Amino acid sequence: MTDNSFWKYFGFLSGVVFLIILLFYQFDSFKPDILLTIIGYIFMMLATSAFYLASIKAINSTNKMAFIQLVMFNVMLKIVGFMVIAAIYYKIVHPEEKYFIIPFLVIYFIYTIFETGFIYNLALKNK
Repeated sequence: MTDNSFWKYFGFLSGVVFLIILLFYQFDSFKPDILLTIIGYIFMMLATSAFYLASIKAINSTNKMAFIQLVMFNVMLKIVGFMVIAAIYYKIVHPEEKYFIIPFLVIYFIYTIFETGFIYNLALKNK
């Protein structure tokens, strides 16, 4: 995946995720918890962008383990980051609906699938 194609796909994906968020918030049960979704959306956009930029450096590093270490760090950072964000939100806001977490998790899964694809392409390109 070239640098230009990553940013095109990333921009397209972010637009699609934004539309999915708008779709979720057509339902009244999700409306009170839009802040959590916006925080998750911004977190994933920033984390995915940073991971891509770091992975370009890691894949070209003389340290052959740098790329796999970065991938493992990225996975842990996102899982822990999402859990911490959700826990803090839950503690502060005390959401009334039990489905408040669904849009948040949908964002996580969409960006994770996208990252898996570009990591795979990047690793293949480097062979």
